[in-house]
Amino acid sequence: MKKWMIGCGAFVGLFLMLGACAALMSSVDTDKDNLQTDKKSISEKVDTPAMSTPEPAVKENDEVTMEEFKKIKNGMTYEEVVKIIGFEGTEMSSSEIGGIKTIMYSWQNDDGSNMNAMFQNNKLNTKAQFGLK
Repeated sequence: MKKWMIGCGAFVGLFLMLGACAALMSSVDTDKDNLQTDKKSISEKVDTPAMSTPEPAVKENDEVTMEEFKKIKNGMTYEEVVKIIGFEGTEMSSSEIGGIKTIMYSWQNDDGSNMNAMFQNNKLNTKAQFGLK
């Protein structure tokens, strides 16, 4: 159990360091998915209020799955991610450096599997998972 807790602590620490480094670096996005945007997705983003709370999908339990993890793409808002997963994540850390607000959320399953996601200015920057099924 101690090894697992140390591993999780190291993972969270690494995630926080990545967020700080990303905040200090220029925000050049080379993600192929983000470079190819069609007119429909642009109009959807314009029509959707930025701070609206999405209705999560009805789920039997609060568990994140590998299928949901794969649907989540860089550039999505926290609200869009919550809509896919079906429940809110737990805020693990937040910081603001140079006008860039970074927040890390975690979704933990009962079996220890989990997903972490880092958002900068409410756009997904990094995601990671451990043991999702």
